[in-house]
Amino acid sequence: MIIDRYLLREVSAPFLGVTAILLVVFLTYSLTVFLTDASSGLLGGEDVARLTFLKSVVAMEVLLPSALFVAVVLAMGRLYSDSEMAAIRAAGLSELRMLRPIFRLALFVAILVGLMSTVVRPWAYAESYEMKAAAEAASEIDRVRPGRFYSYEDANRTVFIERMAGDLDHLEGVFIRSRDGADVEVISARGGRLTLRAEPDFHRLVLLDAHIYKATVEGPDLFGSFGKFTVRLPVKAPEPVGYKTKTADTLTLFRSTDPDDRAEFEWRISTPISVLLLTILAVPLSRSQPRKGRYAGLLIALLVYALYFNMVNVARTWVEQGSGVTIWWAPSALGLAVVLAYMPWARWKARLRRKRQHATA
Repeated sequence: MIIDRYLLREVSAPFLGVTAILLVVFLTYSLTVFLTDASSGLLGGEDVARLTFLKSVVAMEVLLPSALFVAVVLAMGRLYSDSEMAAIRAAGLSELRMLRPIFRLALFVAILVGLMSTVVRPWAYAESYEMKAAAEAASEIDRVRPGRFYSYEDANRTVFIERMAGDLDHLEGVFIRSRDGADVEVISARGGRLTLRAEPDFHRLVLLDAHIYKATVEGPDLFGSFGKFTVRLPVKAPEPVGYKTKTADTLTLFRSTDPDDRAEFEWRISTPISVLLLTILAVPLSRSQPRKGRYAGLLIALLVYALYFNMVNVARTWVEQGSGVTIWWAPSALGLAVVLAYMPWARWKARLRRKRQHATA
């Protein structure tokens, strides 16, 4: 039907536009966070790009419902402000009838969001956790910059290099302090060079004109000077990611009784339902009088949207903490709001007014 295609086009255009804007904003924010780590040597350029992509994929399960909700409010608000809605109703089409093409679009987005939540989300989190573990292990040496103190092995080893040139092949002013329980070892050297992975499991640090001082609880303190001193530094392996709720597949979460797993499972299942409920609610929220402006109901709609997602997040936190049983009371409250929004309050009010007028007559 022509009106269906027209309404679908009116909603699709702002939907794509709002999605693009939200995605650009989120990408900019994510890049800012990851570039901070990159400037410290924790991440490489390729790591930043891939982590930003994975983070954006996860965020789409929230960005798409947000964009569709705002798009419906904007599109329907324009129809009301330009008196097109009055003309459509004069042609015999009710608000529920006009909801049909919008609901079809919402159903498509809900299926897409459902796949992202149940399938893509755990994959993206698993990839990002593994990348961060590998980057952290690789950056143990790569992130070293001159004139800075660096801590390793949970602050049991501190390294400072005054100056360096090339790829760690010319070091000046090397200082290393290591702690093993109450024992302390301090190494200072005029210069040196570091060969990465000189052996499969070790880096080789060759120090020139080195001075070593070691204080032990049991036994005498030791001090020595060496013209050339070689230290073998173990290559740090990536820490195992282990089990994480966000990386678990949806079927595993369904079978689990752990509060964190139950909260994650209910969140994944609730996202496509939220898409449908929010889209249906967006239509009555966009109602306005002609010539009042297409953005008349946008503020109220955004407040409703923010309130709903805050309710879902609160419910999810309660379940994770064990103080709540389920998060479904939040989508249920939204469903009740949808029912109330579509009730013919105006018709009932007019009927009650006519009854009162008839009684007084």
